[in-house]
Amino acid sequence: MVGVSKSHYSPLGATYGVRADQFLETADDFDKYHSKLNRKLQKLRHHCQLTTKDTKRYSAKEKYSKVTHEDYDSKNKLFGTLMLLHAERDLALAENLRLKARQRGSAKKSESKVVATRLKKARETCLQLLELTQNEQNPIVRAEYLIYQKLVFVSYLSFGKPSRTKNPAASTIVAKELSLVISALQFLESTEHLSSVVVGSITSQFDYLLRKHVSSDVSTSNELRSYIARQVNDNSADPLISLLSQNGFALPSLQEDVEMTSAVTQVSWRRFSAEVKDSKVAELISEAQGIETQELSQFSEALVKWQEALVLQKTAMEQKQNDDREESVGEDDEILMTYLQYNSHFTTIVRDDIIFNRLWEHWISPSKISKSLKLTKYKEIERIVHNLTSYLQDVMDLPGVYSDDTLMANLKLATVYYQLHLTAGCLASFYQGRQKYSEALALYIDGQKTLTLALENSSLDEPLPGNIINTEQLDKLQEYIKTSLKSVISLAEYEKIASSSNCSSLEPSLLEKLDKAIVPKDVSLKNLFPMRPIIRPVAAKPTLFDLAFNYITYDNQIEDVDHFKQAKSTPNLAQPQDQEQLPKKKGLFGLFGL
Repeated sequence: MVGVSKSHYSPLGATYGVRADQFLETADDFDKYHSKLNRKLQKLRHHCQLTTKDTKRYSAKEKYSKVTHEDYDSKNKLFGTLMLLHAERDLALAENLRLKARQRGSAKKSESKVVATRLKKARETCLQLLELTQNEQNPIVRAEYLIYQKLVFVSYLSFGKPSRTKNPAASTIVAKELSLVISALQFLESTEHLSSVVVGSITSQFDYLLRKHVSSDVSTSNELRSYIARQVNDNSADPLISLLSQNGFALPSLQEDVEMTSAVTQVSWRRFSAEVKDSKVAELISEAQGIETQELSQFSEALVKWQEALVLQKTAMEQKQNDDREESVGEDDEILMTYLQYNSHFTTIVRDDIIFNRLWEHWISPSKISKSLKLTKYKEIERIVHNLTSYLQDVMDLPGVYSDDTLMANLKLATVYYQLHLTAGCLASFYQGRQKYSEALALYIDGQKTLTLALENSSLDEPLPGNIINTEQLDKLQEYIKTSLKSVISLAEYEKIASSSNCSSLEPSLLEKLDKAIVPKDVSLKNLFPMRPIIRPVAAKPTLFDLAFNYITYDNQIEDVDHFKQAKSTPNLAQPQDQEQLPKKKGLFGLFGL
C-alpha cells in the first residue's frame, strides 16, 4: 500500500483486538468488558468536553449528537473513537445476554427485546460513525470503520431480528457482507496492517454464520473460496472494496481451482487400518488433513470438516444397521469411526493447548498485576484445563485406545501435565502470595511426586498429535516446581515454628478479653475461647471437726461446757396450756367467712 504507515490507530484492534487479548468467552467476561467500556467512555467524554451538567435543559445543551464531520476533521479524531466505543458497548451487552441465554438453554422475552434494541442502536451508531469519518485521510482506518459497520450489521440481521422462518433476503445480505469482510481482512493481514490474532478472532467468530447463510451447494473449502471471490467481484462498487482497490487490493480470480486434493481411500491409525468407502467422507478427510492449523481461526474450519465426516459416517452406519438388505457394519466402519472421533477430539485439544500456552505465558510474566486480575486469569486457566482434561478423557474412552498401554500412559501424562499447571503452578502461587507457605509447600511436593510417577509409566517415543507435550515442556515444568519448592520450604518451616510458639498456654483467650479493648492482633482462630482448666480457691469444709465436735474440749472452754451441761439437764417446767380450739366458721362453699 502506497504512502500509508503501518503504525496507525486500529478501530478493529481497539474492539475485537481487545476481546482477543482478554480471552472473552463467558457472560461474566463480557459483563466486565461492558463495565470497562463504560469507564472508558466516561473518560473520553470528559476529555472531548462533551459532558453536560445542566440536566434541566439537557436536550438543548448536550453536545454529543451535534458533533459533525467538520469537528472530526479539524478538532479531535477521538470523536470517532468515542462513537466506536458506544457501538462496542452495545455489542458487549448484547453478547452478554446471548451467552446467558445459551447457558440457560433459552432466552427470556425481555432479554430478546434488549438484544434487539441494543443491536439496532449499535447499527445506528455505526451509520453515524461512517458519516462522521467520511473525510478520513487514512484509508486503513476508514476501511476498518467500514468493516466494523458491516460486522455490526451482520450481527443485527442474525440476532437482532429473530424470526421463526429463514429470510432468504437477509441470508443473502449476510453472506455478501461477510464475504466482503473476510476478503478485506485477508488483504489487511497480508499487508501487515492487522495482526493475525485479530483477523483470526473475527474470522473464527463469523465463519459459522457465513457457512450458514451461503447457498446449499457450497460445502467444501474450495467452493467457499470461489463463492467469496464471486461476491467480491460482483460487489466491486461497494465502498469497502472500492477503497481497498485504490490502495493495492486486487480482485480475486474467478477461475476454478484446478488443484484438487486427492481423496483418501485408506486410513491408518496406530496399528489399525481401514478402507474409506464413502467418497464424501474421503473428501472431507482429505480437506481436513490439508488445512494448516497454525492459527486459532484455522482450527474451526478443520474441526467442521472432521465433524461433517463424523456425521456422515454415523449416518451410514445407522443405515446399515437398520436395513437388513445392506451389508452389516464391519470392522472397517468401526475403525474409521474411531479414527474420526480421535482426530476430531485432538483438533480441539491442540486448539485449546494453544490458548492454554498463551494463558500460562501471561501468568508467569514478571509484570505486576492486581489480585482481582490474577484471580480472573486463574479462572480462565482453570476453565481451559477442565476442557483439556475432559477431551483427553474422551479420547481415553475410545475403543482401541484403552487397550494401547503406551498411548494410555501418554494421555494420562498429558492430563497430569495440565492439572499440575493449575495446582502446583497457579494455586500454589496463590497460597504463597497470601503467606500460606505450608499449603503451598504441600502442593509443590504433591505435584513433584505426581509428575515423577507419571513419567515413570510413560514413553514419549511416540508423541501425541500436535506434540502437545514433549520432553522439553516436561523438563520446564519439573524445573518450575523444583525452584518454587526451594523458594518456599524455608518459609514453611519458619511458619510452622512461629505458629507453634505464637499462642502461649498462659495467654488469655479472646473470650476472656471481651471486657477490655480488642485489637486485631488479639484475634486468633486458635485461641477464641479458654481450653485449659481454670483452678480457683475453694473454702475447705472441716468434716472431721463436725463429727467429733461434741467430744473435743479445750482448756479455756471447760467452764463454758459445764454451764452448757447444767442448762441442758434443767427441765423446762413451763409448759404451754392447751387453748380451747374455737370452731371454725364455715362460709358458703368455703369462700366467705360467714
